Amino acid sequence: MKKEIDAILDKLHIQPVGDGGIDLICSMKNVNLFVSEMNRLNVKIKGFTWWCHVVDGHEPCGMGGPKSQYYSGWFSEIPMDEVISFEKNDKYLKYLLDEWPYCDEYKACYFPGFWIE
Repeated sequence: MKKEIDAILDKLHIQPVGDGGIDLICSMKNVNLFVSEMNRLNVKIKGFTWWCHVVDGHEPCGMGGPKSQYYSGWFSEIPMDEVISFEKNDKYLKYLLDEWPYCDEYKACYFPGFWIE
C-alpha cells in the first residue's frame, strides 16, 4: 500500500515533510483528488495542519519549513494547538472546499498538510 500511496502523492504533487503519513502538504487544487484516492484505498485521513506556501515577496505566516519540491518557494509551518480532524474523509472536502474559503481566518497561501493512518 505504501508504494501506491507514494505514487498518488507524486502524481498529485503532494509533499511529505518527513517519513510516514503526517504533514502531506497538498495544494488546494488537489484536495478533491487526494481525498478521492484515500477513499478508494480505504485509508482514513486523521487530520491536517496548515502550511503557508511562501513565494517571492510573501511574508511567511509561520515558522520554518521545507523547500517545495513541486512549486516555487517553500512551506512555512503554521503553529497550531492541535490537528484539525473530522470523523470521515468526506468532511475534509466539505470543510476545505465549501467552508474554509469563507472563514474570517482564510488565507489563500495556506495548504493543508494531511495526516493519514
